[in-house]
Amino acid sequence: MPTSGAEPTRVRSPQALGRAIRTARSRAGLTQAELAERARANRYAIVQLEAGHETRAIEILFDTLAALDLEFAVRPRAN
Repeated sequence: MPTSGAEPTRVRSPQALGRAIRTARSRAGLTQAELAERARANRYAIVQLEAGHETRAIEILFDTLAALDLEFAVRPRAN
C-alpha cells in the first residue's frame, strides 16, 4: 500500500485486489480474524478475498470497469 501522498495501487484483477488488501492488513498489524471482525465478516471471507478468489460481484465489478476502460485504485483514506 502506498503511504500518504504516494501513487495509489492500481487494481485490475481480483488477485491484485487480494494482494493490496493483504499488504494493507499486514501493515496495519492485523490478523485475518481481526480484520474480519472489523469488517463485520468472517475469517473465511477475508481468506478468500486475499487469495484473489472471484465472487460474482467482484467479477461483475472488474468486467464493468474494463468495459468502461476504468481501473480501480487502492490508497489510504484521506483524513
